[in-house]
Amino acid sequence: MNNSDYISQLAKSKNSFHLRRANVSFEEKLKVIIELQKLDIEMSRTNRSRKTRNKIMKVWEIFF
Repeated sequence: MNNSDYISQLAKSKNSFHLRRANVSFEEKLKVIIELQKLDIEMSRTNRSRKTRNKIMKVWEIFF
């Protein structure tokens, strides 16, 4: 596989990925955002050198 074939395949794969993610329901997108926020807070607590804008950080509890 040469470089142009690889780039072409990568572009197709990336496009396919984004189309699948765009069709995810709003509720699922919200769940992903909440989980990412939880990870960010946990990483901020365990790594003191990590810069945070807010000293108090909370994540919403959402029940579906």
